[in-house]
Amino acid sequence: MIHQKLTLSEETGAAMVTYLLDDGEFGRKGLIRPAVVICPGGGYTMVSKDEGEPVALFFNRHGYHAFVVNYSIKMKHPFPTALRELAKAMAIVRDRKKEWQISEVFTAGFSAGGNLALSLGVFAEDKRITEEIGLTTQQIRPERLILGYPAVTLHPRYEEKTWDPKVEALMEAGLMPDFRGPSIREILLGYENPSEEAMEGLNLLPKLHKNLPPTFIWGGYEDSVIPATDYTELAGRLYELEVPCELHLFGHGPHGMSLCDASVKNREDVDGLSMHYWTGLCLEWLKQ
Repeated sequence: MIHQKLTLSEETGAAMVTYLLDDGEFGRKGLIRPAVVICPGGGYTMVSKDEGEPVALFFNRHGYHAFVVNYSIKMKHPFPTALRELAKAMAIVRDRKKEWQISEVFTAGFSAGGNLALSLGVFAEDKRITEEIGLTTQQIRPERLILGYPAVTLHPRYEEKTWDPKVEALMEAGLMPDFRGPSIREILLGYENPSEEAMEGLNLLPKLHKNLPPTFIWGGYEDSVIPATDYTELAGRLYELEVPCELHLFGHGPHGMSLCDASVKNREDVDGLSMHYWTGLCLEWLKQ
């Protein structure tokens, strides 16, 4: 495996880690493979390890090159900082397609990383993401989107500054990212206590359009961080726009389950859950 760390921004320190499969041999030598650029979640307060390398290695195991984007976080890096970094990552992969023996380039994101991945599809023609950093829509637009429990509307499941006691206990115990402090909307806007109008301006649903790539969405009905309506309303709007879409809403399981297997969670946390089926379903969707 060819493993590199490539700088995306000298100013912010954002970087992309490559998980490139070695060239094959005999009948598989010179194989051209698809690639997936992965955006881990973390509420724009951190970049989750569970949704980075384990996901990259999963896709490697199934014949995909993979790249993990460690984008900028927290209030000193408001929108569109992380989006520009993801766009740069996509452009690097596209510009080196021949060298790295890549066919198509997909983007996958989880939670806040799902918000970032979807934003790339939404804003791929936006001059703030193209002209201002010297890229073209063709360099940065993904062929497909894979979204795991994505933040779409940025409407909180509970009132901001309050938390479900179970979620707060997990944050206190260090068993999930601590999202207390500035909200995801405050981080993206770059200031605290924004107006309702400013916060609603971050909602991606009204910004969806017909040029979005085919999209795979999965999440959980019981998600205590992102309302399940984010997934269903996203799929419904894509249907109206005639953008090919597949949605899987699992009945049980908390937020942030990544691959939902023993590579990222304790066995007792995944036993009895069906969320892990998203991986096989996604692979079948990618073959279509």
